[in-house]
Amino acid sequence: MKATLNDITARILACKKPYQELLHRLETMEIKQDMPDAAFFQELQKICLQSEKFAKFLEDDPQLKTIPLEHLSSWHNEYYATLANYDNCPGNPDYAVKQYGEEMGRFISALYYQFILMYANQATNNYLQLEENLRLYFTFYDKAINGNTDYADWVKDYRIIMTENHKTKLYRKFYQNFYPEANINFDIIRNSDLNDLRYLYRYGMFISEASFKMAQFINNYPEKELNDIARYIVQCWIDGFTRANKDYRIKKTASIIVPCGMELLGRLVDNELEKIGIQGQFIVPYKVYENKQLNYDHRFDSALILDRDYTDMAINVYAEVVDDIQELIKGDAGPVCIELFGETPFSPVVKNSVLTLNKEQQELSREMMSKTAQIYYQYYKREQNSFCIIAFPSPEIGDKFPEIFADTLKINLLDSNHYAVIQQKIIDVLDKAEYVNVQGKTGNDTNINVKLHTLQNPEKETNFENCVADVNIPVGEVFTSPVLKGTNGTLHVADIYLGSLRYFNLKMHFADGWVKDYSCTNFEDPEEGKKYIYENLLLPHKSLPIGEFAIGTNTLAYQMALKYNILPRLPILIIEKMGPHFAIGDTCYSHEEDTPHPSFVNGKEMIAVDNEKSITRKEDPLNAYLQKHIDITLPYEMLGSITAVTKEGKKFDIIRDGKFVVSGTEELNIPLQEC
Repeated sequence: MKATLNDITARILACKKPYQELLHRLETMEIKQDMPDAAFFQELQKICLQSEKFAKFLEDDPQLKTIPLEHLSSWHNEYYATLANYDNCPGNPDYAVKQYGEEMGRFISALYYQFILMYANQATNNYLQLEENLRLYFTFYDKAINGNTDYADWVKDYRIIMTENHKTKLYRKFYQNFYPEANINFDIIRNSDLNDLRYLYRYGMFISEASFKMAQFINNYPEKELNDIARYIVQCWIDGFTRANKDYRIKKTASIIVPCGMELLGRLVDNELEKIGIQGQFIVPYKVYENKQLNYDHRFDSALILDRDYTDMAINVYAEVVDDIQELIKGDAGPVCIELFGETPFSPVVKNSVLTLNKEQQELSREMMSKTAQIYYQYYKREQNSFCIIAFPSPEIGDKFPEIFADTLKINLLDSNHYAVIQQKIIDVLDKAEYVNVQGKTGNDTNINVKLHTLQNPEKETNFENCVADVNIPVGEVFTSPVLKGTNGTLHVADIYLGSLRYFNLKMHFADGWVKDYSCTNFEDPEEGKKYIYENLLLPHKSLPIGEFAIGTNTLAYQMALKYNILPRLPILIIEKMGPHFAIGDTCYSHEEDTPHPSFVNGKEMIAVDNEKSITRKEDPLNAYLQKHIDITLPYEMLGSITAVTKEGKKFDIIRDGKFVVSGTEELNIPLQEC
């Protein structure tokens, strides 16, 4: 039976009384020093009681308008103090394994990670999760005090408690995304006095100094210019629909994702969406983590519960809940996402102490990812939806943050129509080709042939999308879905961030379009480098195909990157416009291959929407999609040439010796020459 928002809210509030009863026991208990794992239980007790202090703040002052900012800051710093000394923190698997042994240490470290998130549960009045955490606490405390430290027994009880409310948690997650009254982020952004920075603590997550600086910067930004930015972002969102012959007016809602500190811009974006009849929904903001190593160390904590029974249960519950809320999903038009870049660089330490997924669990993870996506896309129709993503620098990027912000804004506002004309010149040459060869400069080992689809009617068909500023801001790329068979060679990038992780000398070797081998120099041991790539780029798949090949044309963005020496810290969203890039995983047309894709420039039909993997959706839709799309860019400075080669062997250079050479693209070389 369908559970309404009121039903779910009532279930969560019903957990308040048992939570408070357990909390009273926690507040009044004294942990004996000679009991097993005493230090750990003391640490969890401290986290719980610290989180309850925040709950008291909210109880006395739900908007945090009267509590002095220094009191909130002091509480916040104390709450996260243990993470600042991560070498001696139970959340560090190395430390926990050393203290408690391999199996129990990993378990205890995962439990700590779960408890450190209690701040968020307090902020959202999630009594179900709060009560669940305290039940976990006393379940294991009682076992320990009675001398039961059997790992298998602890994990068994952990699984029971963690899974018993799975359906309610999933309903809650979806309803938070679709109902403003259930969404703390909506209340914060729409109703707070954004000049009073105490509002930031209401999110229930770590708030960095950079978030405060960003909020001050945005709040003092010229009002007219900020309104213009919001209007431009929403217009690009609309353009993503109109250029693809889609109608946003048949939809009701759109998710808005903004970084902490940019709430005012988020509010203005919401205002613009409201003008066109779309209800904005603010989902979890773009996060800044107190300790990125902590999050990296716990990326596979699901290993504690992931087995056949859990997978079947999770998939069945997901199908039931999604079917119940299908009308909400059908009304979702697609997100407006504002990202940050330039945070302090992070290269993780790889540890043998962390939880990992075994081969069976990797396969179960892949199965769950595929089946839940298939269920969701029954109602979230990609052929009807669109999105828009734009990125701005974080204050962490350095002292020149205001200048970099201003120059990034100029890049983001470049004229789409002007670039479309230039890019069409490149597409016209590429459409003559059987394949494209990309080679790196001396010292870069890139040498790859990208096979293109055959155009049966070149007068009416094209292999490349003319991509300007709509779904992906800024302007500047032409892209295609390559044919896998015949796509062979090596891609080599010296320094790149993918998914917030840094890779040095990343090399991928392709055979018939699939990743066959890979390496990086992040670690002395090459095998550690392979493991790093596998776990963070490929998993849960053994390999991925090339889903996209593109040529970036935004040389002004490249000029900005060199001007401030920030190339490695730019996001893929901008870097992908600054050279050729290759995406491993699904094509850009995933789940909308059968929808027409005419060029908005000349009306030619884009035919390169499939490859040999995605086309299997007609017989095996579950396994046709990989649920990954990872862009890897070779920046101009590493690029030797891009050459279109015809079936007859004729060669037409797109880029040679660091310059665009196609007639009509000379303007793109001006920033390169100035560099």
